[in-house]
Amino acid sequence: MGKLGITNQDKIKLEHQKLVYGLFRDGPVYSCTDIARTTGLSNTAAANIVKAFLAVGLIRPSSVSGKQSKGRPLVLYELNPDFGLVAAVDLTDNDIVICVSDMKMQIVSRRVIPGCIYITREILAQIVALLEKVLQEDGAEFGRYSAICIGTPGKIDAETGYFAFAPKFVDYKSINLRKIFSEPFADAQLIIKNDVKLALMGESYFGSAIKPKNVVYLHIDNNYGGAIKLDGKIFDGEHGYAGEFGSVRVQEKQKQFRYVSYSISLGGMVYAWESFFRERGDLPEKAKLLTVENFIEQYLSGDPVVRRIAEEAAEITAIEILNTATILDITTFILDGKIKALGGEYLEKIRSCIAQYNYIGQDIDVSYSLLQGRAAILGGLRCAIDAVSHALLSRC
Repeated sequence: MGKLGITNQDKIKLEHQKLVYGLFRDGPVYSCTDIARTTGLSNTAAANIVKAFLAVGLIRPSSVSGKQSKGRPLVLYELNPDFGLVAAVDLTDNDIVICVSDMKMQIVSRRVIPGCIYITREILAQIVALLEKVLQEDGAEFGRYSAICIGTPGKIDAETGYFAFAPKFVDYKSINLRKIFSEPFADAQLIIKNDVKLALMGESYFGSAIKPKNVVYLHIDNNYGGAIKLDGKIFDGEHGYAGEFGSVRVQEKQKQFRYVSYSISLGGMVYAWESFFRERGDLPEKAKLLTVENFIEQYLSGDPVVRRIAEEAAEITAIEILNTATILDITTFILDGKIKALGGEYLEKIRSCIAQYNYIGQDIDVSYSLLQGRAAILGGLRCAIDAVSHALLSRC
């Protein structure tokens, strides 16, 4: 008997249930025979799990018939897509994305709120209104949300639900996302996670991080953040803040320290661009041009000042990757965010700097994300589906 009266037999049963649930979540239809053959469970164990899943509504008989078995067609089962809707909200970029699907990740609706440089209470109320509208217009047959996953930048205190730090939010210290979304959607499970960690979950399910068990995901945009996967699981750390690479401090001669984000992020590159014009005295006439979008455009067109700034950032990024690889003994790195707009040449610059400074000879693989900005939304939908399913599993 273990803690809380949980026996080893209970643990084995739960692991078997999760194994079978994974088949239904990721595949089309299965018979009891298919489940036994694929998982190595006995036919009896597979049949008992299917019976338990049917009882709580996690799966349902499929309209598809299987191959004949002793003169009778096999009964096939599928994940029940009608067990309420799930929603994912990605607050990462200026365009807030809201995506709603059924339990099989069949998209019911995708909505965008554009131009949200900062997030206010009014914008959060707009998100709530959009979720309610989608339920009325596109999801009336489902009747409710089973789970809603919010992917947000910043650091949230898990105990209080308030932000510890979130510069994208106006008056962030007074905002409690859990309260704002749980009140109108009281019947739904509410999951609030760091947006970059959700993105790594998306990469792990659908993108560049499916196979590697150990991955560092670096989101380089206006700011710089990251997430870590260790032994197949997202690593949160003691307070949920693991992977905040942009907050690493570096020593300077004139200052006590500065954050490494200033040297690596596109926002930091634009600040260095601004400093160049300030030192020349022609900042006022150039100020309107100093945006991330214009920086990217000038980089691609070959502007020498912009290229120099970007190459310095690429070198510092390479050193950060090498340091992280040395500390964690991880060799797979995925880059995402607007940094991808600098293209393959920028990525090759990072790789060449890694090769130049890689004195211990680690075989480090650095690539861009394959999901084109969809990683956090896909990770959020999968996270919401798993939350609903695990709650059902606890009743089996």
